[in-house]
Amino acid sequence: MIPIKKSNSKQVYEFCRDIYEKLPEKDELDMLIFKNFGSHNGLEDYFTQQDKAFLKLMMADYSTLLKVKEKIDSSSDVELSFEIRVERFNDLVNQIYHYLDNTFIEKCNGEIKALKIGEISGVTTGIDLKKILLYKNEDNLKKIQKNRKLTGDLLILVNRIRDTKEFIKLIKNNLEHGFLEALKESFSDKVDIFIEMIISQKSFNDLVKNPIFDGICTIKLNKSLYNYAIEKYKEKLEYRYNQINKKALVRIAGINVCPYCNRNFINVTEEANTSQLDHFFPKNEYPLFALCFYNLIPSCYGCNNKKSTSKFYISPYDESITDIDELLKFSLNIKSADFINNSESIDIIIKDDISEEELKQLESKDKLSVRQKLLKDKYVIDTRSLYKLHADIVQELLWKHEIYNKDYKSGLYQIFADSGKSFSDSEIDRMIVGYYTDKENYGNRPLSKMVTDISKEIGLVGEEG
Repeated sequence: MIPIKKSNSKQVYEFCRDIYEKLPEKDELDMLIFKNFGSHNGLEDYFTQQDKAFLKLMMADYSTLLKVKEKIDSSSDVELSFEIRVERFNDLVNQIYHYLDNTFIEKCNGEIKALKIGEISGVTTGIDLKKILLYKNEDNLKKIQKNRKLTGDLLILVNRIRDTKEFIKLIKNNLEHGFLEALKESFSDKVDIFIEMIISQKSFNDLVKNPIFDGICTIKLNKSLYNYAIEKYKEKLEYRYNQINKKALVRIAGINVCPYCNRNFINVTEEANTSQLDHFFPKNEYPLFALCFYNLIPSCYGCNNKKSTSKFYISPYDESITDIDELLKFSLNIKSADFINNSESIDIIIKDDISEEELKQLESKDKLSVRQKLLKDKYVIDTRSLYKLHADIVQELLWKHEIYNKDYKSGLYQIFADSGKSFSDSEIDRMIVGYYTDKENYGNRPLSKMVTDISKEIGLVGEEG
């Protein structure tokens, strides 16, 4: 993995703002982010105000994304607050009661016929179905029983209403589609609970006097945050993700070579784009990160396809790890004496490697060090097998080692000095090996990390080993 330098903040802001302004329901996304992360895990300084909280999340660096992820992961049973203003809530309740009239009775009658439960004669006259629907109130039920003997088809209806599941099904089947969708939008998949709560009240006045509906009513549901986000926002976030100018993102990030493998160019031109965007934290698990700039890693097709939704430990944007170049090094293994003329005698390996099985055992015990996490990631994208295909490049380095000795390099310095030109050590090394050998520029040319490690090992560049 090759670290990516943090991109220009002004360009990132403009890029994210353009997406944000076109995002449906951005106000609701802001509310979701602010309420659930605005005062947790040290993020209050980041989400200091509700306005444009989602835009801030889109621009959040890797360390902030990691904090949000930890909050999501630890909230398998988080209590979510769904807010509905009084006018909106009253409108929903009034619509439910609107359906508890003769029209609704006729619909129920038709529904019961369709289910072959029987025809309910006389239901539309002489009986107050609203009172039946409030059957949980014992006083109302007693009045019904006094006023009319419950027999035949009417008894079937009342018994069906007494069965909560059957009653909820009856209500839902006869509500207008648009109204039912409004309920789902407000209360996710808890529509049944909401309807049951409403019809269990003695009267509408008792319902609206309930403290839970004072001011802005907050109903807390036991539901995981990311599942809620998937249900409510995934489709819309996915739509906006598909509208992202991928070329612009890659250009802003300033990436030329896949940071995962350092093996393939990811060129962007007006005519072509050989890069893909990998969601470091998978968007199916963390849909709120679908549009986050620093969660979108420009990568080659091979790495993006292999990584997919697999667990990956080290992000190219993780600035907390500063010694990656030392933690993971490539090396060569000479298998026979004819390596100068036979590249198949050269094996490219990772120095002090650990088997995948050993890493799995450590992973299960949460004992992976940073270096072991890097090695684990290399197994995910199959770095070991892919790099073995480049033995011919290592063979060329061995040839150059025979020619470009210390005296030759000293001669180069002198030639340039005599012509009035000055080159740094890293520039001279680059001339010799044909690759960047300073870690800050590994991302400018494929295989630079491997070439540098092995060139240093054989003494072609840098300190002779």
